[in-house]
Amino acid sequence: MAAKITHIVDANAVIAYFKGEEGHEIVADLLRDEENVLAIHAVQLCEVYYGYYRADGQEIADRAWQRALVIVRLLPEISETFIKRVGRWKARRWERDGQGYYLSIADAFAAATAEEYACPLVTKDRNDFSAIEEVGALQIVWL
Repeated sequence: MAAKITHIVDANAVIAYFKGEEGHEIVADLLRDEENVLAIHAVQLCEVYYGYYRADGQEIADRAWQRALVIVRLLPEISETFIKRVGRWKARRWERDGQGYYLSIADAFAAATAEEYACPLVTKDRNDFSAIEEVGALQIVWL
């Protein structure tokens, strides 16, 4: 039986870890703890891939994809129930600095995945996820 997933990882957390950016040590600490099982939805892994592809080309993007699969479990969830969950996250209006906003589709996938697996989302995207944490909709591990 596979170990229970403990954290959902946003694309920016994987990239920060690979590039040694601010917060990478938090991901490293999570990975060092053998009790933790980090996972990423296929949509977030696509974000990692296309970020590297645009900046560095296919070869580096392919390497980033393979490196990611070594450290996180890939979640390709696409059931009808899950996709409707993503849609609800995408449709919800949030407030930031007195202005309303909606999550991007990729962020809606990240939020829905964290909700589905009932575990924290590891991200550095304070711009979009701070309001979500403030209302207690998700637990966030900030980089």
